[in-house]
Amino acid sequence: MDTKRRQKKKPKPQAATPTPKGSFLKREWPLLLFPALVLAALAMLYLTNQSLQERLARTTNTQPEATHADDGTGDASPDDAQISPIPAGSGDTADATTPAQPPTATSDRADRIDAIRTMRSRNADARRLDPDSLMGAATSQEREPVAVLLGALRHAVDTKDHARIKQIMRDLVAMGDDAVMPLAELVSSGRDETALWAADALARIGTPAATTALLDTLELVKDGFYKEQLAKRASNISNHDSWPTLLDALQDSKDPTVQRAAASSLSGMADTPVVDEIVARYDTAATPEEAARLAQVVSNIDSPGASESLRSLAGDVASVPQDPLQQAALDALAKIGDPQSVSYLLQKLEASAPGENSYVYNTVTTIEQPQAHAALLYAAAGNKEVSAEQGRTAAIYALGNYPSEETYRLLQQIVAAEDNTAVATAALRTLENIEKREPAIAEKTTSKADTTSLLISHPLQK
Repeated sequence: MDTKRRQKKKPKPQAATPTPKGSFLKREWPLLLFPALVLAALAMLYLTNQSLQERLARTTNTQPEATHADDGTGDASPDDAQISPIPAGSGDTADATTPAQPPTATSDRADRIDAIRTMRSRNADARRLDPDSLMGAATSQEREPVAVLLGALRHAVDTKDHARIKQIMRDLVAMGDDAVMPLAELVSSGRDETALWAADALARIGTPAATTALLDTLELVKDGFYKEQLAKRASNISNHDSWPTLLDALQDSKDPTVQRAAASSLSGMADTPVVDEIVARYDTAATPEEAARLAQVVSNIDSPGASESLRSLAGDVASVPQDPLQQAALDALAKIGDPQSVSYLLQKLEASAPGENSYVYNTVTTIEQPQAHAALLYAAAGNKEVSAEQGRTAAIYALGNYPSEETYRLLQQIVAAEDNTAVATAALRTLENIEKREPAIAEKTTSKADTTSLLISHPLQK
């Protein structure tokens, strides 16, 4: 009972006396300043980050527009503009204020080559394999579609899916310069079949950027099977926009494989502007070796678009070739083999003086283009352009490059009816060569009596 009384009588604790608010703020105000400073710093960081993001967005959005404004197409890179073709006869130089000159004078050719060499000296670094010069600062978003295609290409090659390979190649070529850098990286890092397909895609794209990338990679690869395979692809570039790039590579590169590939591509796309530029560079060649390379390019031209300019370069039919370049023009005309070229060569052979016609004579005998067959048949039978025996005999020997029943019948008739010993002997020797090479033709050929109809269209002129 006493205990319970004591518990009930236990005094209650007194409540603490509250501290006045004013005195607390006066004592603890430095603690409130720290959170305020932290909040202010966070606000400044946020504002700075927003400003940087807005500036980066503006730069990203405006840069492609500035790049595409160079040519108005939106497809070419800045490097394309630096090595864009300069048409022959335009008179353009690196200085835009230089007035245009007439395209025919020799001095104007020298002016053009000086302008091109000035451009090459200023932009030598830009023509090398460099991501910024070829493609600009490619973003991951720009490269991703190409990467997907290249992955699909590798799978298609591994599975021998040729239909898929053809479709992927068409897609890559359609992408143009956007595909150049990823393709070039694959070519330079790989040695397998997929890398060769990538090189083929670069050659098919064939723009100045693609041509530069492929030739630069070819130059860096060590000699061997892979390099020769790359050279085959580089030899088939047909995009006419790249002829200045190819011509620069022919002169600037020290790699014989690169020179050979560039020359091969040039020979297939040559036309009047290309021939004119080669002549201008030949006239200003720094070394005999450089001049010889340019003459070799001319001799291998087989593009019909160059026929007229080559005939002009070869000179009048009555003139004798004065230098290797004119001889190279005659070789090229024989390789082209269109009717105008064959007619020119035969007229030049007829107009040559004895002892001066051996080069032209041998050149005529090398003609083997299908489009020249009809003209050679007519010349062998004897037409107004080749009344003398040298033109006819050269045409007869050239017919040895066309083993056919039509050729065989005409040669049989010439052997049987020709009074000129040189012409008849040439026909007999050509017949024998065809029989050795194509014995089946002799078996199929009709008798001599059946060749009368052929002689009506090709009358002999004795």
